[in-house]
Amino acid sequence: MTFDRMRALSVLHLASFVGNLGDNAMHDGEYRTRAEDLPWALEHRPCEVRDFIHWRRRAFDETFVAQANEADVVVVGGFSLFQLWRETTSSGTYLEAGPELFAAIRRPILFHGLGVDATRGVSPVAVARTRAFLDEMLAFDHCRFSLRNDGSGDFIRQHVGAAYADAMQVVPDGGLFAEPQAWPHPGLPEGRRFIAVNLAGDMPDKRYASADGEDLTERFGAAVAAGIEELLAADETLICVFVPHIYSDFGPIGSVLDALDDRLRRERVIVAGLAQGEGGWSASFDLYRRASAVIAMRYHAGLASIGLGAPVFGISTHHKIAGQFAAMGLADRCHAFDGQSDLTALFQAVARDLDQPAASLERLASARAREREVLKRHHDDLAAWLSPRVEGLA
Repeated sequence: MTFDRMRALSVLHLASFVGNLGDNAMHDGEYRTRAEDLPWALEHRPCEVRDFIHWRRRAFDETFVAQANEADVVVVGGFSLFQLWRETTSSGTYLEAGPELFAAIRRPILFHGLGVDATRGVSPVAVARTRAFLDEMLAFDHCRFSLRNDGSGDFIRQHVGAAYADAMQVVPDGGLFAEPQAWPHPGLPEGRRFIAVNLAGDMPDKRYASADGEDLTERFGAAVAAGIEELLAADETLICVFVPHIYSDFGPIGSVLDALDDRLRRERVIVAGLAQGEGGWSASFDLYRRASAVIAMRYHAGLASIGLGAPVFGISTHHKIAGQFAAMGLADRCHAFDGQSDLTALFQAVARDLDQPAASLERLASARAREREVLKRHHDDLAAWLSPRVEGLA
């Protein structure tokens, strides 16, 4: 069979497309960099993972296998496939899908940029099932695994085993290379200086609880409000724009607004809208591109801001946020919030970058460039791996 190089390879992409907006930014960056690096055009067809997990509209069955076998390539991810607390699936992973399902798929399968979630602890049951799953999957010639660069490899190494971590390449997440379109933003004059603030509202029992179970929501809101008030007081031209990625993010935004000075929240604060699709993720991430500084709690808010050249600082209430900044050599730009900490140092650092951003921008640009080289080498390896496995390419 001769492959027509003018024909795009069809890619069935199993991932989250209507989750939080960071997923869409991730896909945008992945698709862009694959188009730049791989020797063939790719036509990605979305397959929503929530249909199988949360909404139960589909199952990993013969219909899914047939759909996968109609494609040239299958991509799974990126998402947190390895959920080391999960005891509800036979695979020990996010998916109720075992090696026998993937053995029935005759196309090359890329488990790409996978994350590890240990937010709710590490279960011996989940770890044992994950090992059994990987023992078979890693032996398949048509399957290839990679982990995203957020410390996930360290979790696999520590809890699942070094051999499993060594078998999976660590790659940059596509969100670092997302390119949102320019969008008009209600209430935000063109050229106005602002800080973009992204706060995460999911898992409040983990993000906003002390070790002894105390609810820290009000303390968090007051700490962020105090920091914003200081920044706005220091610069009368500056405004604050809150950027939600999912509906639950309006919860902590509301807590900050409750604690904020009434004049400031009425005159110098904007809360951006929330919508899915191109007009949702792209409009929201355009705010990071335009911001004079970014404060981010969500993984892709921080990652995309680095890629877009915005001075960004992380607030860590989830291990992957601290892991992301540390993996890129930027650990000092991430500040933990828990029952023992405050955010004074964070807002002092933001103020310094607002005043003199050049050094930070150069450092962030260098970090992005290093990651782009890593991804380019990964794509070169991927092209060599795919060529003999896609019909007509060899």
